[in-house]
Amino acid sequence: MKINSAILISFPTLLLGFLFSQPYLWIPLSVLMAGVIDLLARKWVISNRLGSAKNISALLKLFFTLMGFYAMIGQLVCIGLITWWLIL
Repeated sequence: MKINSAILISFPTLLLGFLFSQPYLWIPLSVLMAGVIDLLARKWVISNRLGSAKNISALLKLFFTLMGFYAMIGQLVCIGLITWWLIL
């Protein structure tokens, strides 16, 4: 299991923000959690398999896909947050 880039970006952002008492730490924390969930669920999301309850399975796949999308966008926000912390 490879670590995805959302984890590699959000974890140091969270550490830096925590060490230097920066605001908005919920952003890298939520991106880190979304990255971990995406890491664990990605194989199932990209597979064609559906369970016996196809509607619920499709909704879960949509939920985990959106979670991965949030992790992808969130890493850009984390980079912007580090930049904003350095400016202020």
